[in-house]
Amino acid sequence: MSLLIVRCPLKPFSGSGSPGDSAREWSELNCAERFEWCLVEGDDTTLETGMGTTESMPYADEVLVLLPTIDVRLIEAKVPLANAKKLQQILPNLIEEYVLAGAQSLAVQALPPMPGKPALQRVIALIDRTWFTWLSKQLENLISQRVRLIPECLLLALPDSENANPDSPSIAYQQVEQALILTRRTGLQLGVAWVERADDHDGDSITLPKVLQDSSAVELSWSCLALSAKQFLKDNASSKSANYSLNLLPKTFRREAGKGLSNLSNYLKRKRVDGNQAVSASATWIDPAIWRQPAQWSKYLIVSIVAGHLLHLGWLVVDNWRWGNQLEVLAAQSLTPVSITKFNQEKAQDKLQDKAIGISSSSGNSVITAFTKQVTQDQRRQGLVSDADFAPMAAKLQQLKTAFGPEVLQKLDYDGYAINFEFKPGALKGSNQQTSAEVMQKARSLGLMVKTLGTNRYRLEPYSGLGQ
Repeated sequence: MSLLIVRCPLKPFSGSGSPGDSAREWSELNCAERFEWCLVEGDDTTLETGMGTTESMPYADEVLVLLPTIDVRLIEAKVPLANAKKLQQILPNLIEEYVLAGAQSLAVQALPPMPGKPALQRVIALIDRTWFTWLSKQLENLISQRVRLIPECLLLALPDSENANPDSPSIAYQQVEQALILTRRTGLQLGVAWVERADDHDGDSITLPKVLQDSSAVELSWSCLALSAKQFLKDNASSKSANYSLNLLPKTFRREAGKGLSNLSNYLKRKRVDGNQAVSASATWIDPAIWRQPAQWSKYLIVSIVAGHLLHLGWLVVDNWRWGNQLEVLAAQSLTPVSITKFNQEKAQDKLQDKAIGISSSSGNSVITAFTKQVTQDQRRQGLVSDADFAPMAAKLQQLKTAFGPEVLQKLDYDGYAINFEFKPGALKGSNQQTSAEVMQKARSLGLMVKTLGTNRYRLEPYSGLGQ
């Protein structure tokens, strides 16, 4: 796995303070070409270094960007418990006592809570808003799907820590022209940086304040930073680590377009590679980070499909109920007075039978049933053959009888509209409930409508059970 370590340039002092003039000044100073980088391939101790724009940097599976601590202020404060959107509105008010200028010129972020610390106690990062926006835009050109921005001080060793890496210094310095920038880590997510005149120090001897006389400053070099960066990633690989999810990049980073893959394609086209330097585009597909966003969208897709199916099912149920009601209304309008009287009499008779035996022994008289009986009688008066006649009904019963055996029927009764039949006891194996379900399922497969009337007793309806 390759790791690219990038050091951001120091923020130049702006002459006017207006965002437009600052951006123009940074362009004139060629700040975009002052990004330093170091490529580490696995456990290889050979480092490939360089300086230039982020577009010219090589591909890496993971990129760790270091923001100079002098350009970010880390303060510890009590932050109310709130969601991310509400917290972003609260933070500018919380930092007013820590800054001299207005909070509107700063990009304010609350770092992730630290394990073992009170939930209200958080570290807040303050960065010049215009500079931070410019840096984020430059970092979008990096050829990687995993880009992480942290303060540079977090690579230093914790003071008085028993588990500190002996190769990691606790205080580091960097000489820029006639100034020395000293950086010190003061906590898990805290660090400070200050500037001193290089003329006040003799050669390689760095004079520290009296409170730091027991410490020694080491110059920041790639050999030191590479080891510290790998150790930082290793120490924070677990979700229980303090800086596991620490990333100062905004949530809108690369949201508009996937610049990482397009830049990778352009990089592969313009870079001539040999067997040792070959960069395989397929290596990106084994990176878990590249699947993070597709996995999130796949969850939304699955939820949308399930919700769509549930809505469709609900619509079908409502539409079926509406269609049934409409069918009953149309059938009721076509009933003759004689059919209505007979329908009411049968309905009252069914209620009396239900009270007497405790189950429904009728065919479930409905308006549709009454209408089909009326149509059947009209067809018979005209001399036409209907589906409710004995011959068609007997043929249907014969199909059902053949499915269960020739000697299963014990009794049948035709009432002029449907056939009530009874199976011999023990003719069908299984309990009564299993037997009834088996008979009705077999009838449905044959296109018939059969209803249970009790133990081994069933009713065969005409018209495949229209209206039931």
